[in-house]
Amino acid sequence: MTSLATVVDNLPGAIIVSCQQKSTCGQCGQQSSCGTGIVSKALPGKQHQIRVPSAEPVAEGSMVEIGLTERSLLQSAVIVYLIPLFSLLIGAVVGQWLFVDLAGAGEVGVILSALGLAGGSLLFVKRLAAKLANQESYQPSLIRVLGEPLAATMVINAADQDSE
Repeated sequence: MTSLATVVDNLPGAIIVSCQQKSTCGQCGQQSSCGTGIVSKALPGKQHQIRVPSAEPVAEGSMVEIGLTERSLLQSAVIVYLIPLFSLLIGAVVGQWLFVDLAGAGEVGVILSALGLAGGSLLFVKRLAAKLANQESYQPSLIRVLGEPLAATMVINAADQDSE
């Protein structure tokens, strides 16, 4: 998984890059009639500043390509999305068995047990993510330096040149 970023600062042994959060909205054929696609066009993407290890300094303003291994991205998605979801489902099943089947109580116990287990799993996921964030395999790496972006004055529109 790769992304383009702009170098904003140099540190000893690393660079700080700024990249815009990507959204998949707006990539399909339904973007004009989809509410989510319309909202994603109206709101600008969030800018992130990321520290990326680099053996050599890179000129500020240069475009670089950074990447993250697909394995670490998929593991992160499982941790962030599936663990709380499965915890919610397990909490609902256990709550159903405990409160409705055994105790003959109402649905409130089922809801509270599902939310309690899901909330506990969110705390677990937060701590696990903090540990994994420090591992090298979960850090983005510098793939290549693309150079400085073209200045607006250097861009020539071919259509303007040919239409005379």
